[in-house]
Amino acid sequence: MSNFKNIKVRKSLVWFLKLTLFLGLCIIFIQQLLSVDWNAIQSAQIKNPLFFLFCVLLLPLNWGLEMLKWKSILRITSSNYNLSSLFKSLLSGISTGLITPNRIGNFIGRSLFFKGKQRANLILGTLYGNFAQFLSTLIFGCIGILLIGNEIASLSNSNSNSNSISITFIFLFTLCLLFYFLVPFFPIQKVRFFNAKQNILVQFQDLCKGITFPLLFLSLVRFLVFVSQYALILIAFGVDLSFSLISGIFLVYLLSTLTPSIFFSKIIVRESAAIFVLSHFVDQTIIIVFSSLLLWIINLGIPSLLGMVYLFRHKSLANA
Repeated sequence: MSNFKNIKVRKSLVWFLKLTLFLGLCIIFIQQLLSVDWNAIQSAQIKNPLFFLFCVLLLPLNWGLEMLKWKSILRITSSNYNLSSLFKSLLSGISTGLITPNRIGNFIGRSLFFKGKQRANLILGTLYGNFAQFLSTLIFGCIGILLIGNEIASLSNSNSNSNSISITFIFLFTLCLLFYFLVPFFPIQKVRFFNAKQNILVQFQDLCKGITFPLLFLSLVRFLVFVSQYALILIAFGVDLSFSLISGIFLVYLLSTLTPSIFFSKIIVRESAAIFVLSHFVDQTIIIVFSSLLLWIINLGIPSLLGMVYLFRHKSLANA
């Protein structure tokens, strides 16, 4: 009888999680649509559709690079996988990541497709890969600050010292870079706090030595891909490509990544960062907002819907 109750509770919990995920994604889509001033949308016309097509065509490359990162993590953990499970787990991770702060929860959807002791290392590997992507944002963000920080400050009539801001971000970048490369070698077994999880962490340290540079390299290339996508969409709306515009996009991603956000507020953060930086190089604010919305639909919206389908159809959830 108690076993029957446990099964019933488990089914109720899983269906609650399914409903929460579905509603969360719906809320995100609605908020994206509400963020656009539809009365001004007529002024935001695509003038160069070929560039928009190029942006869409970069989608497979964008997530293909993330798939290579995920494949590298699976390979070092000796996880059994095929192309189907690789693809489904990646998309499911997009869905679960979308409703968590800074998309850090992508490991939830990914780990569901693997069993047992593999999951611990896969979760740590995913978090390590996320940090590599964060580090790439810091690298190019610092470059953006060094290149156009003074220009943004002067155009904004800001009294902030661009040099001090640059030094702060470079210091932050240096700390993060040191942390990233020291993770595989830090003597974790000597820290009492980690004694309970020592075996898992030490094991992952040994495993991740082989992916430290590949993950960072793939993250850097992927960052350039979605910067290119952003630039292509703006060009499609008639914005002139410039060195300052590309540097500004670097800053948009840096600001939206570093600004604290809880769940759906990331949408507001991203739009605000884009308007704050890119309005100095783009005449119409509606173009910035609409470009950001289209980019979100292409890179995250559509993949997250596919991921949700795979999550709902997955055996561990479908049989619950």
